[in-house]
Amino acid sequence: MKTTLDSSRKVYQVVKSNGDQAFCNIDKLNKVVKDMRTRQGYFTIYMFWNNKPKRVTKTDLKKFFEGSHLKQEFDY
Repeated sequence: MKTTLDSSRKVYQVVKSNGDQAFCNIDKLNKVVKDMRTRQGYFTIYMFWNNKPKRVTKTDLKKFFEGSHLKQEFDY
């Protein structure tokens, strides 16, 4: 899967427990999680802003989707 990153927006990294990973912006996060065939509890999402990674919590993720007027289509 190829995605184009918009570096002026937050970048998210999805990391599975086996080490597979992908980067995307919030608008592609649902698709990336689905395409990677993740399972709840077996993957982690990190947010990059100003080149610093931060682990995303369930609450943070809900706020990010609401702020972008998008619906979260996966369980985290």
